[in-house]
Amino acid sequence: MSAAPQTATTGDWRVVAACAAVMLAEGFDLLIYGNAIPSLLMDAGMAMDKVSAGRVGSMVFVGMLLGGLAAGRAVATFGLARTVIPGFLLFTAATAAIAWARDGVQLGALRLVAGLGLGVVLPATLALARANVQPRHGALAISIVMAGLPLGGMLAAVVSQQLIPAGGWRPLFLAGGALGAVLVVVLGPLLVRAARLLPGQAGADWRGLFTRASRPVLALGALATFAELLAWYGIGTWLTQLMREFQIPFNGAMQLMFTLNTGAIVGSLATAALAIRLGTRTVAIAASLCAAACLVLIASRLLPGWGLFAVIALLGMSAISAQNLVNALVADAFPARHRAAAIGMTLGLGRLGAVTAPVLGGQILAAGHGPSWVLLAFALSALLGAAVLLGLDRRRIEACLASLS
Repeated sequence: MSAAPQTATTGDWRVVAACAAVMLAEGFDLLIYGNAIPSLLMDAGMAMDKVSAGRVGSMVFVGMLLGGLAAGRAVATFGLARTVIPGFLLFTAATAAIAWARDGVQLGALRLVAGLGLGVVLPATLALARANVQPRHGALAISIVMAGLPLGGMLAAVVSQQLIPAGGWRPLFLAGGALGAVLVVVLGPLLVRAARLLPGQAGADWRGLFTRASRPVLALGALATFAELLAWYGIGTWLTQLMREFQIPFNGAMQLMFTLNTGAIVGSLATAALAIRLGTRTVAIAASLCAAACLVLIASRLLPGWGLFAVIALLGMSAISAQNLVNALVADAFPARHRAAAIGMTLGLGRLGAVTAPVLGGQILAAGHGPSWVLLAFALSALLGAAVLLGLDRRRIEACLASLS
C-alpha cells in the first residue's frame, strides 16, 4: 500500500471542517432549487410547469454526473489543489448568474454548468478530507464533510423563508453565489495548503483504477449510489411541492424542509459513530431500510402534525446517511492515489439517480397520480439501495484494496 500522508498520522480536523464548509455551499446551491419551485411555477415570465420544473431540476445532476466522471482525470492531471478551487468558483458563479435567467432554457443551462463544478468538487473534497485523518476515522470524516450538504439545505430553507415571500426566487440564487464567494476567500488558502501536502495526486495513472477485483466494487458502489441519490435528491427536490399538494401552507412546508435537513445533519454524525462500532455496511443497510419505511409512512397521510415532523426528521437522518456510508465504503476500498477517481466514478455514474429523481417526480405528478405515489417511488429506490449494499462486504473491499496496493 502507498504511504499515507503525514497529516493522517494524527489527523488534521481543520481540513475536514473546511471541506464540510465547502459542502455547505454545495448543499445550499443544490437544494435552493427545490425551495424555489413553487415560486417558479407562479412566475408567468418563466412559463414553466411541473414537468419542465422537473427537467430543469435534473440538469444540475447531469452536470454533476459529468463532473464526477471527470474528477479522477482532473485530480490526476492537476492535483487536488488545482481541482477543488476552480470547481468551487465555477459552481458559485453559475449559481449567482441564475438570478438573471430569462426562461427555463437559460435556467437549465446554468444549473448544468453549476453541476459540473459541484460534480468535480465533491469527490475531490471527500478524498482530501479522508486523506487527512486516521484510517479508522474515515467514515466519520466523510460523514462530517457530507453533513455540510444538509446544513446548506437547512440554511437554504431559512433563507428561502425570508427571501421568496419578499422578492421571489431570484434573490435566492444571488445569496447562493454570495455564500460561495465568501467561503472560497476564507477557506481557499487552507484547502490549497492541505492539498499540496499530499503526495501521489497529480500525475497518478487514473487508468490503473481498474482491476479484476476493483470493477465489482465500482459497479456496486455506482448502483447503490444511484438508488440512494434517487431517494435523497428526489425528496430534496420535491418535498416543498409535495407538502403544498398535501395542503400544507408554504411556511409549514419550509419548516418541514428545515426539519429534513436538521435530521440529516444529526444522522450523518450519529450513523458515522455507529459505523465505527457496528460496521459501515451494516449501518448503511439499516439506514436505507429506515428511509424506505419513513417514505411509506409519509405517503400514507395518516400521521398527525407532530408525527409528520418526527418521521421527516428520521427520514433526513437515514436517507443521507446511507449515501454517506456508501462513499465511505468506496473510499476504504481504494488507496489514496485512486480515491478521488473511485469516488468520482461511483458518484458520477450514480448521479443518474439524482438526474432521474426530479423528472420522475414531475412525471408522476403531471400524470395525476398524486404526491403519495412520488413518495412510494422514492421508497422503492431506498429498498434497492439496501439490497445492493449486501454485495459490498468486507471480503470484496479488502480484495479491491489489495489489488491496487
